[in-house]
Amino acid sequence: MIFKGSRYSSTPVISPARIDGSTPQVLAQRVIPAAPGVVSYTVVEGERLDQLAYRYYSEAAKYWLLLDANPDVLDPFELLQPGRVIQIPQNRILSR
Repeated sequence: MIFKGSRYSSTPVISPARIDGSTPQVLAQRVIPAAPGVVSYTVVEGERLDQLAYRYYSEAAKYWLLLDANPDVLDPFELLQPGRVIQIPQNRILSR
């Protein structure tokens, strides 16, 4: 079950047909909304996404906001290369 306010709450549930004829219920691909960066930040050696999320949002679990704001980089470890400039978006308030 997806809780109200989850980043997946507006993602539709689909039932694709498998080769064996079964149709499991799965989430469709999530559309990542535009997350304009409000702060450009240069990564330094040894930083982690959870640490940056805690620094900017006071909640380490919101590391996904950093990933959403930098969609050109698919590998989280590549995002954390020292010297890379990343976008830090505004916090999104999620109600449960």
